[in-house]
Amino acid sequence: MSRPNPLVLTAGCLVFVVIFGALPLLKGGLYLDTHDGDSYHLLDILLRIEAGMQPHQDFRTPLGFLGFLPITSFMNQGFEVGMATILGQLGVGLALLPLVIYVGWSRLTPWLALVFGFLTLGIALSLSFGGDGKGVSISMHYNRWSWSIAFVAIALAMLPSRSERPWLDGTMIGVLGMVLALIKITYFVALAPAAVVAVALRWKTRGLVAVVVGAALVAIWVTATQGLAFWSAYLSDLILVSDNEVRPTVGLSLSDAIAGIPFLGATLVGVASLFLIRRTEHFAAAQAILLLVPGLIYVTYQNFGNEPLWLWLLGILVLALRPHDDERTLAGMNVRALMTTVGIICFALNFSSVMSHGTSTVRHAMYDESRFLPMLPGHTGHQDIFIRNDRAHMMTAQVHLDRQTQRWSQYADKIDRPETPEFQGVQFPYCQFSAGSRAILEQYAQDLQLAGLSSDDQVFLADNLTGLWMFGPFKPLERGAPWYYGKLTGVENADFVVLPKCGFITRIRNIVMRELEEAGTPLTLVRDNDLFAVFRVDL
Repeated sequence: MSRPNPLVLTAGCLVFVVIFGALPLLKGGLYLDTHDGDSYHLLDILLRIEAGMQPHQDFRTPLGFLGFLPITSFMNQGFEVGMATILGQLGVGLALLPLVIYVGWSRLTPWLALVFGFLTLGIALSLSFGGDGKGVSISMHYNRWSWSIAFVAIALAMLPSRSERPWLDGTMIGVLGMVLALIKITYFVALAPAAVVAVALRWKTRGLVAVVVGAALVAIWVTATQGLAFWSAYLSDLILVSDNEVRPTVGLSLSDAIAGIPFLGATLVGVASLFLIRRTEHFAAAQAILLLVPGLIYVTYQNFGNEPLWLWLLGILVLALRPHDDERTLAGMNVRALMTTVGIICFALNFSSVMSHGTSTVRHAMYDESRFLPMLPGHTGHQDIFIRNDRAHMMTAQVHLDRQTQRWSQYADKIDRPETPEFQGVQFPYCQFSAGSRAILEQYAQDLQLAGLSSDDQVFLADNLTGLWMFGPFKPLERGAPWYYGKLTGVENADFVVLPKCGFITRIRNIVMRELEEAGTPLTLVRDNDLFAVFRVDL
């Protein structure tokens, strides 16, 4: 197997990072035309951290702080949030660059090293949610970063090196694994078993000790900077979300993620790779792949959108592990040729998603700025992140007419439609917004100020977006959550509870009403209109 020229590989990857990753900087801000709800969730967290709050300790989130540190580091240097987000992504890409080059140089052929480099770095630097969408989005950026980090860690663990370096490679795997755990724990839990098996079989005790050393180095750094209380607080948030009835999964069921129509092809390719890799001379990879494929599928199942980005990683692994000779066969067919075919199929099955990621920064550069307006109109500073005007103000909602109008009421019982809920004498219709996030939060904040709420008041909003404080003179809810994760988090510190008449996720409001009744929280109604019912917390 020919070794990549390190200068060519380094130059190619560096040019890619500079062009693809820095292109959004030319726009002077971050322009988003989809997933604005998720973007407000991110802004809520970033602005809390900028204000000096600590994730897990001052507010609840199951997302690790390393998913935000690259962005807040630039915010602390005076950059507004839009440019800080772009620079943060660029920083992640540059941090991954030497690792990507090392993997390509030590384990891959010249062309495969470039494919691996462009793919891994491109996902980290993308401005797309993925799928086949054409929009520009920063939504769930931590998933993209985690995939890129996982690509490097899995490649280090499973692909044979031209010169084995168990201490170096094992330490890097340990560091990357711990970083994954501190961005999004799902990736660590799902992929660590395969990596550990591969390391144990390839490098025995030396490799495992090196992995532990790498993980320990990160853990020591986190403890020194975040404090010992960080770990129990993070664990508490992870337990909270695992026991949440709203978000046990975020899309398809596990059976659909495995054998549903859009995913069955990916699963079959994964199974084929198991058989083929086990026919090669790569014993460690053959054993680890048995755990890797289920882990990759599980991550896809847990991620919103259920995008199987792992197919391209699997394609890289299959092509890199092909036998050098043509003598190995499976069912009478040449194994090398079969693995080449499977690798190409892996790329083809998710090609639309990779194109969505790969063209995202170009699409961002071509946007007409006049179609956008700031996401935080009343917030001091941070006016360089923009939302598309129509998405900000398009008041589109889903309602149940058969429970809300006389004409259609005769059909409600025929489909067993539940009654509209009531809470302390207030009737709540079924109504769920699908757009208009900026307008909704603006109206909420303005109406609450008319109701007499002041800058000293903390508000518990029964919905998935809770960032009212970004639109009015309110405090962020202490020990609250920027996204609803259950258990009335932070309500003990709230001065008021707001129950929307029409929200982003109506089910959350109904769950909160039930939990308030079960907890016996003393409430007094102080405002009831078409927007919401506002209750004072009498604790």
